[in-house]
Amino acid sequence: MSHRSWIVLFVAAVATIDLAAQGQPPAAPPPAYEQVVARTWSRLHDKILVMAKDTVFPDDKLGWKPHPDSRSVLEELRHVTIGLEMTSALLRGETFDFVAREKADAAKPKTRASVVSEMEAAIAVSYPLVEKSPKPLLIGWIDHQAEHYGKLVSNYRVVGIVPPISRKTASQ
Repeated sequence: MSHRSWIVLFVAAVATIDLAAQGQPPAAPPPAYEQVVARTWSRLHDKILVMAKDTVFPDDKLGWKPHPDSRSVLEELRHVTIGLEMTSALLRGETFDFVAREKADAAKPKTRASVVSEMEAAIAVSYPLVEKSPKPLLIGWIDHQAEHYGKLVSNYRVVGIVPPISRKTASQ
């Protein structure tokens, strides 16, 4: 094929692409930074809440610790809840006494139901505040909460259970 034939072929291809693109609606703009922060915040905590509710992980293992110096599964879930509460307080411009809040947890029931109830309440307060004011400080909190999610995933795997996000669905 001659050089001229290649040029004609290239121009025809570009014209075809351009004509095809003209019939398409314009691409949606990428989400704004604030939307990404709020969406990431809720998706991460939604996954942790699913784990808190997940009865495939047995209640008798909620007190299990992978190491004596680490938190139990139940303590990890409570810690995430405290993080939600702390973040909500910061977004409202309030101070938060983390140590006092952790001490208050010592007297609470150590059950899945109590953890789920508290986490759902903290989420109900947190999500609207994050959507209203997705401040840059949330990036650090997302990172921190994601570490707890990762630890929970590891805890599932160590006791021989597939985490909810990794389970095959009926359609797979």
